[in-house]
Amino acid sequence: MKLGSYVEILHYVDDPAAAGDYYQRLGLVALGDDVYTDGRYHLHLAPGEGSNPSLRYYGSDIDALIAGGLDVEDDRLISPAGINILLSSEPPPRDLPHDNVAKAPDITRLGKFGEVSAFIPDINVECAFWEAAGYATLGRYEHPSPWGIWQDQLMLIGLHQEADSDEPFAICHFSPDMKEVNGQLKAEGFDLQPFDTSGDPEDLTWQKLMTPYGLMFYLFTGDISEAQP
Repeated sequence: MKLGSYVEILHYVDDPAAAGDYYQRLGLVALGDDVYTDGRYHLHLAPGEGSNPSLRYYGSDIDALIAGGLDVEDDRLISPAGINILLSSEPPPRDLPHDNVAKAPDITRLGKFGEVSAFIPDINVECAFWEAAGYATLGRYEHPSPWGIWQDQLMLIGLHQEADSDEPFAICHFSPDMKEVNGQLKAEGFDLQPFDTSGDPEDLTWQKLMTPYGLMFYLFTGDISEAQP
């Protein structure tokens, strides 16, 4: 049972034009109607306030999803960790740039999209929700803490069990030369921060990109070109 035939990451901002300029500086490509792509996902900038990020599916058979046991209210699902999933029975407004998000090529300076990360208190509870929503397990691991990756061909969700986290969601990108990319971004004035304060503050191998729009990116040095994802 799939949630729909098209999905986008919905990102609420006060000024879509200014936010669009910002994301284009990261290499995302404008598709029109405030939608930007990295080649693997679509980021839709919506004016106003809302849960960031949310997912929005189109082409949804809402009656079938309810009949299948999903708790759909007001055309919306909310995961146990609080991820909002909006459902629309309308046809997709555009095509996705891929047939399988885990194998699509990247087109931005940030390298490959790896997952939308969710930091959750109980991975068993959360993964049961996503599997009921049609996501399949790509991998599940126990170290350094319980985590895994789930996919429905259209989107990749990474679930990371953390007892307490003030950073609940992030979009993850991977590139073999991300250390150099992070250096360039920092030189251009992007707000990069280390993952923790225990290591070398000058090491740009892994960085958090804090956008001014309430969305966070994790930028990892690594090659996932042959990975699933």
